[in-house]
Amino acid sequence: MDSIIGTAGARLRHVLLLGCGVALLGLLACELPEAPEWDVGIVAPFSSDPIQIVDFLPGIVQADTTQVPAVFLIDRQEELQVFNYGDWCAPFCAFAIGATIPRFEHSDSFDVPFSDAALISVEGVQAQLQLHFDNGLGFEPLRSSATETGYIAVAIRNLRDLSTVDSLFLRADTASLGSALDLNLDFSATEIADGLRIVFWVVSPEDAQTIATDPSTSSIELGAALDGIEVAAATVIVDGETLDEDFTVDFDEETRNEIMDRVLSGSYELELIHNLELDGGLEISIAGSQTDLFSGNPLREVRLPNLVFTPNTLQTGDLSPQDIELIASFVEIVIGYSGVAWGTRAGNQSRFTADQFVQAQLKVTARVRVGE
Repeated sequence: MDSIIGTAGARLRHVLLLGCGVALLGLLACELPEAPEWDVGIVAPFSSDPIQIVDFLPGIVQADTTQVPAVFLIDRQEELQVFNYGDWCAPFCAFAIGATIPRFEHSDSFDVPFSDAALISVEGVQAQLQLHFDNGLGFEPLRSSATETGYIAVAIRNLRDLSTVDSLFLRADTASLGSALDLNLDFSATEIADGLRIVFWVVSPEDAQTIATDPSTSSIELGAALDGIEVAAATVIVDGETLDEDFTVDFDEETRNEIMDRVLSGSYELELIHNLELDGGLEISIAGSQTDLFSGNPLREVRLPNLVFTPNTLQTGDLSPQDIELIASFVEIVIGYSGVAWGTRAGNQSRFTADQFVQAQLKVTARVRVGE
């Protein structure tokens, strides 16, 4: 005759397979009925709280689930480049200090790659684009002549395919660099892959200005940064990412003794419900201390091996009477898990959205002899 014990009282919070210990705690804390001899199956089913996916993401990516809809937050991405004036205006700059500055035009670029190569692309980007001009030329490059107005044009391009995602235009009749200029722009992009390329064009007509510094040493510094980056989705490389967690639970001595006296056998069922582009392996270790987790000593831990991260697959296994007795002998129960995951797209890539999670459903059953 079987009796079903209700859902374990504690719930998993952001730790994969934490519920294993909670389920066992519920199992071990049950009050067993006194009756004629029966073999009773005590089942402890539960569903975990959502398990967040940040462990699979590069360190520069965090999840913000407080927003609706949830978003990923990306660390500030920035780069700067120093350009020599002699390179800009060559071959027109063979003149002495104090000479009139000739007309020149120049185009150049520099890249702002993602600071972690494991981040491949981001989608639905909202950010602030910060552009910095540090003018060490010794003169104002934004100038006008009687026939021509100078300008600096900037294009922000996707680094992978060089498609333009934003642009900026500074005219001499409306702006000047002075000694330095900082611009902050609201920035959005459908997708950024690999990072950004900053391409700029400078057209500086001749006017009455003269060289105030040595053209061979004067320069201008250009910087670009994306800050406050929020994205709806991210594609990353997941190549053997390791998951390691442990926690501790307690149960009373009377219950432990009763279980050790009555248990006949045990079993477990685990199902991971998710739509993540991941696969990999998992193991659970149940021990009496952190140092005994995954020790390989069967007298100090109970190991649940050969679990997989494959979604919607019922995984089952047996627990021997010795397993249950060992667990019941622990004054303090420490539950640990170890997992390794890979992306299922080409190159071990996975696409994540910030609202994704894993639901872990674990059921532990102990068959005990009650009544004497």
